[in-house]
Amino acid sequence: MKTVIAVLLAAVLGFGAAYYYLSRNHAKRASAAAVEESNWANEKAYLEQQLAEARRRAPDVRTVTRTTTVTNQQSPDEILARLARLNPQTSEESRNHVLRQVVYNLQLLASIGDEALPVIHEFLKQNRDMDYSVDVLNAAGERVGSAAASAWASRNVALTDFLVPPSLRLGLIDVLDQIGGEKAQGILAEVLDTTGRGVEVAHIARVLQREAPGKYRDNALKAAKELLANPPPIEQPNRIDDNARAYLYQVLAMHNDTSFAPTAQTLLVTTNGHLDKQALNYLNSTLKEQAVPALYSAYKDPKLTDAAARTSLMNAVLSYAGPSAQANQLFTEVAITEDIPPGVRVFTIRGLAGAPGAERPGDPNVLQTRINLLAELRGRSTDERILRAIDDTKSTLEQMLATSKGRN
Repeated sequence: MKTVIAVLLAAVLGFGAAYYYLSRNHAKRASAAAVEESNWANEKAYLEQQLAEARRRAPDVRTVTRTTTVTNQQSPDEILARLARLNPQTSEESRNHVLRQVVYNLQLLASIGDEALPVIHEFLKQNRDMDYSVDVLNAAGERVGSAAASAWASRNVALTDFLVPPSLRLGLIDVLDQIGGEKAQGILAEVLDTTGRGVEVAHIARVLQREAPGKYRDNALKAAKELLANPPPIEQPNRIDDNARAYLYQVLAMHNDTSFAPTAQTLLVTTNGHLDKQALNYLNSTLKEQAVPALYSAYKDPKLTDAAARTSLMNAVLSYAGPSAQANQLFTEVAITEDIPPGVRVFTIRGLAGAPGAERPGDPNVLQTRINLLAELRGRSTDERILRAIDDTKSTLEQMLATSKGRN
């Protein structure tokens, strides 16, 4: 019995001790929670206050600049050496693939800027080049002769704005244009004074005129005139070289230079009896009516036997019929010469009212002088076709004159 009572007493004492311990810990935790809650409330109030103040302040915008150092940039020497090896004519890769590499490397060179100038300058002084153009070839794969090449040149405009440069040197001229500045201009001017290729003279002249208007005019004109008067032999010419004269005359026309006209007149008919159409275009565009005596003289040159060439000269002269006595003389000769086919004579007469594809005359004085010319011509012919052409053309000119006076 005493044992049972002792066990119960121990249990009661243990329970009481445990209860006391747990109650005390609970009170401590409650007190700690109350302190933590109070601290959070204070911190929350502080943060809300900071947020409110931040919203009231003006925004602070800052620009962060990062500097990246490129350590594997290729040198201008490496790029130009690679360009000098890229040959679309002999490469095992496709032509377009090689040309894309050419354009890419040229842009790399341009992106380097002034640091690339000495390397480009040295390369150009060596007169080295790489041809990227496509020549006109015959069935055997050989380049066509000069006659066919000249025909190609006469049908194609001499352009200097290339999607892909026709040669490495022309590509480097574009790179110098992109880099710009006086140093690049100085290199271009040096090439202008020394090159023997008409296309390079024309391309550089345009670049320098755009970047420094008038500064290099004398250089450009001197280079163009020298090459026109004494064209040097080109070791490996391509079809762009066949069009060299057109490029050079473009330089003269760009600067409105007429000082070369006397020389151009002597070059109209070549020693082998061909018409230099580039000289014809230059004289016609710069001298206009004043070119008529030279054009008329070339038309009369016995060495010129090509019918198409004579027609080109005749049309150029007759465009000034009316005001020009010499043009009127040629018009009359053609209209009444029975050895000339009637169709050509009729076409010439009707051309006074405006040839197909040509600008129609609008000046009242020109119209009246042409009407008078036809009235005089009518009394010198008895051919019905010619008379009908005269009457129809005269009637058309009279209508044009009445319209022109009505507008005024």
